[in-house]
Order: sequence, then C-alpha cells, then structure tokens
Amino acid sequence: MHQAWNRYAFIRFVLFMALGIVTGTFLPDIYEFIFFLFSVISVLYLTAQFFRGYQFPAFQSISFAVLAFLICFSFGYLNAYWQSEKHDQTHLLHANVGEIEAFEAILVNAGKNTEKTHGFKVEVQRVLINEKWQNYSGNAMIYFQKDSLSKRLEYGNQLLIKSSLNELAPPKNPLEFNYKRFLGFDQIYHQQYVRSGKWRKLAESKGGFIMASSIKTGQYLEAIMNEHIKDERSLAIAKALTLGIKDELDNELRSAYASAGAMHVLAVSGLHVGIIFLIISTILSRWRNHKKGRVFFAIINISVLWAYAFITGLSPSVQRAAMMFSFIILAQAMRRRTNIYNTLAASAFVLLSINPFLLFSVGFQLSYLAVLGIVFFQPKLYGLLQFKFTFLDKIWAITCVSIAAQLATAPLGLLYFHQFPTYFFLSNLVVIPAAFVILNSSLILLISSFWEWAAEWIGYLIDHFIQVINFLVFSLDYLPNSTIDGVFINTLESWLIYLAVFFVALFIAEKKLNYFKLTVLSLFLMSISICWRQYQNFQEKQLIVYDTGQHHALAIRNGFSQYLQVEEGLAQDKNKLRFHVYPSQLEAGIADFHPDRFEPKNQQELFKDFKGLKFSVWNNKRIIHLHKEIDEDLIFEHPLEVDLIIISNNALRKPSKLHDYFNAQKIVLDASNSYYNIQNFKAKFEEENLDYYIVPEKGAFEWKL
Repeated sequence: MHQAWNRYAFIRFVLFMALGIVTGTFLPDIYEFIFFLFSVISVLYLTAQFFRGYQFPAFQSISFAVLAFLICFSFGYLNAYWQSEKHDQTHLLHANVGEIEAFEAILVNAGKNTEKTHGFKVEVQRVLINEKWQNYSGNAMIYFQKDSLSKRLEYGNQLLIKSSLNELAPPKNPLEFNYKRFLGFDQIYHQQYVRSGKWRKLAESKGGFIMASSIKTGQYLEAIMNEHIKDERSLAIAKALTLGIKDELDNELRSAYASAGAMHVLAVSGLHVGIIFLIISTILSRWRNHKKGRVFFAIINISVLWAYAFITGLSPSVQRAAMMFSFIILAQAMRRRTNIYNTLAASAFVLLSINPFLLFSVGFQLSYLAVLGIVFFQPKLYGLLQFKFTFLDKIWAITCVSIAAQLATAPLGLLYFHQFPTYFFLSNLVVIPAAFVILNSSLILLISSFWEWAAEWIGYLIDHFIQVINFLVFSLDYLPNSTIDGVFINTLESWLIYLAVFFVALFIAEKKLNYFKLTVLSLFLMSISICWRQYQNFQEKQLIVYDTGQHHALAIRNGFSQYLQVEEGLAQDKNKLRFHVYPSQLEAGIADFHPDRFEPKNQQELFKDFKGLKFSVWNNKRIIHLHKEIDEDLIFEHPLEVDLIIISNNALRKPSKLHDYFNAQKIVLDASNSYYNIQNFKAKFEEENLDYYIVPEKGAFEWKL
C-alpha cells in the first residue's frame, strides 16, 4: 500500500494545499505565524536539498515529505489570504458604505436578466463620500431597473452610479442558504438596486479584450439559435447545453431535470467538454498513438477545447473542465509514467493556485468527485457483466458511468440539495446520448448558419428532438417516488459517508478485510451522529417567527410535531417557502412539511381565535399573536399578563394601545409590518425600556423552552 500511495504524490500536495486554503479563509488572524513558518520551512527544504544523499536516507525521506507538505499547506494558506481582497485597507468593507453618494464602476460580466432587472457584477473603482472622491474599491452586484437604456448595458461599460451600496446580509432564518458567504467566495460583498435615471455611461470597452470577444461571440451564436429554434423550452435547453446560457430555463423545467437526476446536462461543464474531446479524439484517432502525431493530436484537441470554452463565455465551470482535460491530453501526449489520479490532482493544483476559492464551489467539488468516481468505479462495474450485442453493451456502459458518478457525488447532493433521484440510471440512458446529439447538431447549426435552408432544417430537427427528450424527462418525473427528498445530513455525516466510500474503494483495490471493517465503522459513526441529532430534535421545544419579507410565518414545535402558521400569500409562493422555511424544517426532522405539498388548512391549529386575537397556552407560556386589528368592543378590566406577543400585518398601529390590552414579557414584530410602524413601535419600546425583538432587523426570532 505504501508503494502504491507513493505513486499519488500530487494528491497529497493538493490535500495539504486545500487544508491550507480552508485555514486561510476561516482563520486569517494567524497570517504572520504562517508567513514565518513558510519562510523557515522553505529555507530548511532548500538546505536539506543541498545536503541530500549524505547520510540517514530514511530520515531524509521523511524530512523531505514533512517539509513538502508543510510548504503546500502554507502556500495554500498564504495564497487564500493574499487573494482575499477584503484584507486590503482600501476595500469597500473598510468604508462607511451608508455615506456613499455615488461611485464609478466597470461591468465585469455579461449580466443576467430577470423579469424586472438587469443584474451585473461590477468592479467599483472609487466612491464619492461627503462630496470627495475616495479610492475605495471592490466588487459588487448591481441590479439596474429594466428600461430601454439598461437593456443596452454590456461587459466593459464604465458607469457613474448615483447611489449608495449595501453590504450583503447574512441569512435571516435558521439554515437558510448563505448568499453572503456564497458571493464572498467570488470576492463580492456588496449589492444595490439602481433605479432608472440614477446612472450614466462614462466609457465603453474598459474590460479585457479576450473576455469581451468571448461574450460578443457567444451573443452572436445565441442570436443564430434564437432565429432557428422556435419552441421556447427547446431553445432554452439548446442554449443551456451548447452555450451555457441558463437564464431562460423555467422553474418547472429545472425541477423536472433535477428530479430525474439529469440537471448536469443543463450546465455546460465536464460532460460537454468530454463530448467535444470525444469528437476530436475520434476524428484524429489515427494520430493519437502515432509517435510523430501525438503532439499534433494534443495541440488540436486542446485548442478545440479552449475554443469551445471561449464561445461559452469562459465560464468557470467550462474553464475548469477544459483545464482538467488539457492535463489528461498532455500527460498522454508526453507518455509520462503517471496515472489519471495524479493528472487530475495536478489540474486541481493549478486551478486552486490561480483561484483558491474554487475549493468552496459546489461545481468544482462535484466535477472532480464525479470524474474520480467514474475513473475508479466504472471499469470495475463494467467488468461485472458481458454482452454480445453492441447496443446492450453501450446501455450497460452508460449505466455504469451513471452509477459510478452517483456513488461519488450522492453524499454531496444530499448535503446541499437534500434529495436523491431514484431513476438517475434511466434518465442518463436518455439524456447522455441526447446531450451528445444536441451538442453536435447545435454546433453543426452554428457552423452552417450561413446556408439558410440547411440551418432551418437543422433547427427544426433540434427543436422537435428536444421536445421528445423533455417529454421523456417529465415522464420520469411523474413516476412514483421519482425523487427521495427531504433528506437532511450535516457536514460531519457527509464526510463519514465519503470515508465509507473511500474505504470501499481501498477494499476493492487492495482486497484487505481491514478496509471493509473501516467502512462499517464509518457508517456506524454516521448512524450514531444521525440518531443523536434526532434525539435532540425529539427533545426540542421551540417557537420560531420567520423572516419571509412581506408575509408572516410562525412555527411552534414539540419534538417531531408542530403547529405552522403561514400567511396565504406565502403559502402560494413555493420558492419562498423552500428558501426561508424548509431548511429549518429539514434539520428538525419535521416529516409532514414540504413546500410543494403544503396546505395551510391541513396544519394543526394551536391558537384560539377570540375577537381578532389569537391566543394559546403552550408549555405554560401564554402567547398572543396579533395578526389583524383588534375588535373595538374588546375591553379588559386589567391588562392581560402574557409571556409573548407577536405582532403581524400592522395589526396594532398605536404603541400606546398595547398597554390597554396586555402586559407582555416579550414583544416581537415580524417582517409583515411596515417600516414606519416598526420604527414607531421601536421608539416607544426603547423609551419604556421594554424587551422587544424586530425580526426584519435581527432575523428570525427563536425561542427555546
């Protein structure tokens, strides 16, 4: 095993480098120590190289290994620290963004259209504070109100924007998607909505020439597809699969492909670059193994892969896949005595050296795990069955690829998306060959667009072929139990599953029983973690007032049962329910709640309605929920003693009236109240030194008993 492990040197380098990146991202305060450590071990390593081979070879071997791993760790840490722009004292995070009156910025991506806005990533160059320009800089997301002028904005435009900036807010509900951290890994920490007339174009073509050319080329090719593919969904699929443009995929289409386990087809990445690689390799197969043709084969193949990356807008996912395949092609061309795992690790090492924050990208993680799974498990699965007929053999080969990829990516899918597609092996039998056909035919359409008659027919065939594929995917979605959803595992449990998969791989490779025992141990520890978490959920008694924007949502839990009060408008908005409420429901193990199947009338009623008041006694705590104005004829001799009052929908407009009815230990105002009403109550509460909580300011209110 030791000799075998020595063949995978780059894997160890990447592992230590990744550990350094994680440490550098979340523990930046030890920068000086790590810099000192890096300097010392670099000198020691060079000194050890000078005296190499004199005495104690075993000790030297261990010393070189330890020093090399420490260098990789330190390099990963320092690279993450140096490339994190927020450590620069002139970054926007060190400015008072609330005082910004205006700022100059350059649009640095192609933009994304929504129903009401044009969204761009911008690079802020300087800001105007107190009528003085200051050199604060950084990236931000700017959403321009849709109009005839904002429609013409494009990559490289330099703008003067009369607006302040808002720092991205952390999640406001338990386990809600952390959009702030997600954009932070892309060096974006601010955002702003800009109304019409609040910006002016200063200059054009301020961006990089290569990126500008890539975007222009992509837009030109997009216009060709718009002209020749008529059906909206077929066009959306073709553009997503060929050019990486996913803005036009509707939620129903995304959901159907995700449930069928075929969402990877709609994101241009390793599969699509692999298809291009397969096409070119087939065309140039006679040169591949020829002594003088290997270099020619490598140059043409790599050139075509990066040309495809160019027309797809040089998106990070395509660049990642192109880099991965480029390393594989180069290794084959040079006939180096290496292996695919080292080659993949080398490509990851280069990518993480360029951008260390790719490590936190879900796409990066899934891409490398899928490839590793396919490389290791697919040949072993494929060898289990033999078929005489070529057609059956191809079906079995694709099925093995699907199973291998799922083995490697399923734990991550459960961690991030909480679902598992049960018919993935059937959907991939359809979508992988379909992706090959659509990608090839779309490229032929783009190439032959100058010949109008041919382009019309090719577009017609692509259109109807995709409609058939969509019908098959939607049919799989309608099958019973097509998706196992509502699965919750935490990060520790996902790591334990991956440990089990790793030990299974070692057991298959080494045929040693100890690895099987370690597999069982990993799964046993995962089971203990799940059981302990569920036991804690069973013991929990909690009240949550969610922050959902304009609607109120209230949950009262007792173990695995709960009362959930959701306003009608929110109940109809499944996306908001899924984003704000569903994550905490999953963690708590609430089995009877799902956003797509939620009906307010079917929920257990815990409050009694009395003349506009909703009143409940729960765990000896008296709770009042004011969700509409109190009846005028309601009179108490003395203010009612209550433990908690929740005010929603501006049900109480005068703070003074609160004392006419209640004497409350705690007062909560949720996000369904108006800003004016909240500020009015807040001033009164502070004046009287009352215990209060403002949900839209602090996030969800959690009350544990």
